Amino acid sequence: MKTILRAAAIAASLSAGPAAAADFDFSGSFVNDNDVLRFNFTVGAPGVVTLFTSSWLGGGFDPILSLWDSAGNQLAEQDDGFPGGSQVSNGTVFNYSEFDSYLALNLAAGDYLATLTQYDNFSASTALADGFLRDADPNFTAAFGCSNGRFCAGILLDSNNDPVEANRTAAWEFHILNVDTAQAATVPEPPTLMLLGLSGLFLLGGRYAKPKRGPGYLCGQPDTGAEKISAALHPNGMPARIA
Repeated sequence: MKTILRAAAIAASLSAGPAAAADFDFSGSFVNDNDVLRFNFTVGAPGVVTLFTSSWLGGGFDPILSLWDSAGNQLAEQDDGFPGGSQVSNGTVFNYSEFDSYLALNLAAGDYLATLTQYDNFSASTALADGFLRDADPNFTAAFGCSNGRFCAGILLDSNNDPVEANRTAAWEFHILNVDTAQAATVPEPPTLMLLGLSGLFLLGGRYAKPKRGPGYLCGQPDTGAEKISAALHPNGMPARIA
């Protein structure tokens, strides 16, 4: 998968000692609807880590963020960061929409992974090794309907009940705030057997008002003996909606 990445980080100090928390900004373009990007990052000290996308307002596709621990166990998965707003990263203000993803999580020190996919390419299970629902279908959004035939949002209404442009672009922007290190890498291709098993899933028609898995809010479950996530709040104090 060819992707153009841009990363920026500002360190609070250049002196010897523990690494200072920093912000990391990444951007690029998908090639296929079912592309998956993985971002590895390290939290040096417990605290709030913010992960969000800011590409929808510029015409980009509808993103999904998933968070995993270092063993590939899912900690959170989110589609829409309702109601949208703005966030400063590396001194730049980034605006994000209700159809972008936004998570602000209290994380313990350690290594984590974040994955970025396009709606509705959710994780196949709570194990990263099981891949994603659309791994076998590189052009799955064509079923949602748009003249481009790819990167389609379909018939979709925003929170004001206004229709949105069905034709989206392959562009994405992703930000990880208040971590020690972060880097982007591609997720390995899923096993052939899993591809065959997923190939018959989700033969969808048009998309209307963004169908969901069901109502709910994100409540992270701590690992045994270590509180991995103690809160998942929108910056305005609203719970982050789980897809």
